[in-house]
Amino acid sequence: MATNKSGSTAPKKRPNARAEARKAAERKQRIILIVVGVVVVVLAIVIGLLTARDSGERADIPTMDDVARDVEVSGEGFPPHDAEGEDPAVGQPTPQVVGEDFDGTSVEIGGPGRPQLVTFAASWCPACQEELPSLTTWLNEGNLPDEVDLVMVSTNHDRGRGNWPPQDWFEEEAYPGPILVDDASSSAAAAYGLSGTPFWVAIDGDGALVWRGSGMISMAQLSDLADQLAENP
Repeated sequence: MATNKSGSTAPKKRPNARAEARKAAERKQRIILIVVGVVVVVLAIVIGLLTARDSGERADIPTMDDVARDVEVSGEGFPPHDAEGEDPAVGQPTPQVVGEDFDGTSVEIGGPGRPQLVTFAASWCPACQEELPSLTTWLNEGNLPDEVDLVMVSTNHDRGRGNWPPQDWFEEEAYPGPILVDDASSSAAAAYGLSGTPFWVAIDGDGALVWRGSGMISMAQLSDLADQLAENP
């Protein structure tokens, strides 16, 4: 013990337990804050790098404005197609749609002129993806009569559903026919009462609707339709 001036001994001071505990807690809290700060900074850097990389990768992907084309629709459109019962649109004048292909060349469907088979397809549509190779082969084998035209309408554009852009799909499949590219609102498809893709329309030389149907058709059925249009232009 220490001795004071009077000769008596003074008790030795003991550490304050509460103060020491508080200091330890403060040190622990500072360490946690430092660690959290470092983690936040690292995550921010990683997210920034991933975002920059993703933006760079998607910069080359065509947008809707890059793909869709303006179309001009004239004439009265058809009601939505109903597979059940008789189609009230059969025999009615078809709406005329004037637009462009992916390269800017003018393409038309509907109205009087040469008989037409028109097929509406969406690049993301599984049934369309299954049907296109068969249609390409059918055309390449010369099955389309000389008196009849066949026009593809690329419609229902959707960048987020895969197989984008549609022009690459047609190129990969080596599709040989003319393609009318619908606008972002699918105005051409709406004019013909599209109810699903693929969607087929047969038009005679007077511009009247002969038949329309939703879903895949066999190439034998397509040949029958084409022959019917050729024999009754």
